[in-house]
Amino acid sequence: MLGKHFLKYGLKQLVLIASLAVSCLVNAQTLQDISQLEASAHHWLDEQLSQQAGRYEFKLSSLDSRLRLAACASPLMVEVQGNNELRGRVNLKVSCLDKNWFIYLSADIAYYLSVVVARTDLPRKASLTASMLSLTEVEVSKVRGDYFTSLADLQGVMLRNRLRAGDVISSNNLLVTDAVNRAEQISIVATNGTLSVRMSGEALDSGKVGDQIRVRNLQSGRVIRALVVGRGKVEVRY
Repeated sequence: MLGKHFLKYGLKQLVLIASLAVSCLVNAQTLQDISQLEASAHHWLDEQLSQQAGRYEFKLSSLDSRLRLAACASPLMVEVQGNNELRGRVNLKVSCLDKNWFIYLSADIAYYLSVVVARTDLPRKASLTASMLSLTEVEVSKVRGDYFTSLADLQGVMLRNRLRAGDVISSNNLLVTDAVNRAEQISIVATNGTLSVRMSGEALDSGKVGDQIRVRNLQSGRVIRALVVGRGKVEVRY
């Protein structure tokens, strides 16, 4: 009788241990793979940045491998939080809609672009020419203020202050003068961020860099409003 009692007790213990093992296995299988979560954020960020001009580098923060999240059956959703500009330090939100959880990762993004810099030391009130300027790859995520990506945008523009060789030129360095004069022929650039189309136009107003003015498309005759971005150049963004 005693042997049967121990056998019965032993069988119960084995069943209990087996049940716990199966339960642990099921739970392990239904946890979110953290490396997959990080890979989704990496892929999303790489896809977004690859649509921009220039070169970029980024590093994502690592998640704790002990993190326990229910496995997501739907595709993970990634979005940027706060400032929508993908440069410098940004926060990404990764969400699972069917399990109703989300988590944040940070990313340090270095964005490099060829911008206009002073080729040599330049004096105050210098009238800029192509020989005074050069295009140099710069980490624009660290540049304060705006910058120019075309030498033609600065032809004939006068400097407000002295510059040293290698300084990035911004609109703050320029004397406020009209970059576009009324009735002169100008260049219109229509862009959607990835594709640009250039056409000839006529300025119906005078304007400084940063002003919105009326221009006429000489091909279609259509009058539109455009942003003055340089000497004799305006931009329309769609």
